[in-house]
Amino acid sequence: MAVSVSRDLTVRVLADPNTLKLAERQQALKNAIQKGEPKCLGVSQVMLGLMVMSYSIPLLFTEFTEVVTLGVPWWSGLMFITAGGIAIFLDKHCTMKILQLCLMISMVSVMLSVVAVIIYSVDMNKNPEEPCMKTTEYDRCDEKHYETVGP
Repeated sequence: MAVSVSRDLTVRVLADPNTLKLAERQQALKNAIQKGEPKCLGVSQVMLGLMVMSYSIPLLFTEFTEVVTLGVPWWSGLMFITAGGIAIFLDKHCTMKILQLCLMISMVSVMLSVVAVIIYSVDMNKNPEEPCMKTTEYDRCDEKHYETVGP
């Protein structure tokens, strides 16, 4: 803090140049983050997490495989919802610590998504598509075929 005393003995507190630089840098950081629109990113991540979890509900009514046993859709969906919530919070309260937390959680969710893709791939290889065995009723295939058939 700089102080100046004039000839008539009045004291003035001058603005500290370091404080001004810090305030300018914080404002520039906030403007840069706002330009990236973290709220849009956060809402997208929350929606993706909800979609992953809701599309996995039918898995609960089929034979339990590694994906369901390990709870892959639920922990990966919750991770996306958490990352999205932090990004939305970053839009309102822009600090360096929250920005670092947001980036860290987003990177963790990306890494967990890669792990989830690997688990899904292994599960699909262990449970191949069943051939269609016609039943006598309505000339349809059995349930096992419809559970394992691709889109």
